[in-house]
Amino acid sequence: MDILLAVDGGGTKTEVMLVSVSGEVLAVKKYEGTNINSVGMTNAVLTLEKALADCLDIADKHDLRFAGIHFGLAGGVNGNNQEMIYNYFKNGYFQNIPFSNAGDDLNSINVGVKNASNGIAVIAGTGSNVMIKKNGVVLPNPQLSGWGYLFDNGASGFDFGRDAVVAAKNECNGTGEPTKITKMLEAKFGCKVFDALGEIYEKGPRFVASLGPIVFDAYRDGDKVAGEIIDAQVRNVENMINRGHEIIGADKPVVVGLVGGIFAHEIPIFTDKLGSRLPQNVALNFPKESQIYGAVMEAAKNAGVKTDSEFLRKYHSTVDSPVLQSGTDGYVK
Repeated sequence: MDILLAVDGGGTKTEVMLVSVSGEVLAVKKYEGTNINSVGMTNAVLTLEKALADCLDIADKHDLRFAGIHFGLAGGVNGNNQEMIYNYFKNGYFQNIPFSNAGDDLNSINVGVKNASNGIAVIAGTGSNVMIKKNGVVLPNPQLSGWGYLFDNGASGFDFGRDAVVAAKNECNGTGEPTKITKMLEAKFGCKVFDALGEIYEKGPRFVASLGPIVFDAYRDGDKVAGEIIDAQVRNVENMINRGHEIIGADKPVVVGLVGGIFAHEIPIFTDKLGSRLPQNVALNFPKESQIYGAVMEAAKNAGVKTDSEFLRKYHSTVDSPVLQSGTDGYVK
């Protein structure tokens, strides 16, 4: 059987997936992070080689042949990282197999807009980023976001978590309105918000991002300040989408994929608040697939396989129960 090998490498984990050329998910495994900027080239390569060894073992057991491979890695296009990864794996492992590698943002736009010719992916996890596809071609990063958590403001988990702490600060010092956010943060910390600052700074951006859901919980509980925070971030997303639409051509229909945990967990809120602000030729999409599917699409392209509706149907029918995985195989999702 001919198969695809797809890799989505982030800062905290790397997901690896084997998929048949017709779309069935055969095996999935997760490893340590391979964000080259965070872990370094040597550690990233060691993790990828470990993953590849597992995949080769599965292939040998089941008489599988690699038809297309793609590695989408955070930090994968910075400096000469893309060339180094390509040369190392192409020459060492994939001399006769179609292989490509890029950053993980390509995975995101593939997931967000699928096969649409014109699309915008707004990516909101711990941080945020925006990617644009025009006339079937993914453009270089437009830098509408992706500047890092200190400077972005694009509805990321960090943005909402930071705004939650700011709202509590404003209530505590008398410069802002009372908000249920304060009590919710105090319940989480087990102390006053000011007294938790040491913990917040010590644990860093990911911990701040973990506070973001409190804003949405407070909003659902009728909190005015929480609503204002959400409205402000929605306006930021709206501005990025509109600018992306200008780059593509404001007269052209576009698909906007809202990718990442923040959007996936709050679909009704973003549909309501953002959908009414956008032009009629903009279609919002909240993808069901994780970013690894974007790497699958690139691997399929390398193999000359179309990721059409039937391919996607088979993917969805097997992604939660991969065909070759079992409790005794050792390949645990």
